[in-house]
Amino acid sequence: MRVKASIIVTSYNYSRYIERCLRSCLSQNYPCDEYEVVVVDDASTDDTVDILKKFEAFPNFRYIVNPKNVGVAEAANTGIQACFGRYFVRVDADDYVNQDLLFFLVRYLEENHDAFCVSCDYYLVDEFGNKIERKYAEEDPISCGIMYRTDLITKYGLYDSRFRHREEEELRARLAEYYKIHHLRMPLYRYRMHKYNRTKNASEMERYRRLLEELHTNDEG
Repeated sequence: MRVKASIIVTSYNYSRYIERCLRSCLSQNYPCDEYEVVVVDDASTDDTVDILKKFEAFPNFRYIVNPKNVGVAEAANTGIQACFGRYFVRVDADDYVNQDLLFFLVRYLEENHDAFCVSCDYYLVDEFGNKIERKYAEEDPISCGIMYRTDLITKYGLYDSRFRHREEEELRARLAEYYKIHHLRMPLYRYRMHKYNRTKNASEMERYRRLLEELHTNDEG
């Protein structure tokens, strides 16, 4: 069944945060029959799936459990390919969103037909949800809180599954020659800072940075 918008949540071992995330996604100021929430659990080893089962009564909620861990890019692709929305927006399982996220992002894309996608500003919040700092998406982009037109993203290519980090940067670089990202100066996303997302392996991040550079740097020499 086609709906106006899909919220795609990717999760791996974030059972401590995902309930807050899903409640924010399922409490949107938007008709529940016009949007869906699709969770892709990337083979979590904690009790994430038990928490997902609590939400099965919501008619616009469903989840997919990967049999093995494939990384965030491939997990996001699974959600995109499974979703029914004309538009979709990604949310990480440790984050959460403002109740008006869908209302404003969908309205922007419907009023701006030249926009391939639109991002929103966000607040950094601590482990308990206390606001730390407002961030402007144009200056400090993140991988989530960006609404895309689903048909165009599938036409021009999904996330590159080689990227377990920086997958959004690669997608932006690949599509830059066709489209630009529009920005909505409203802080509708909450990006949670905690010890688990601040300890990403530096060498691994550098490896993906080099891969990104290798794929998208024009050698004119």
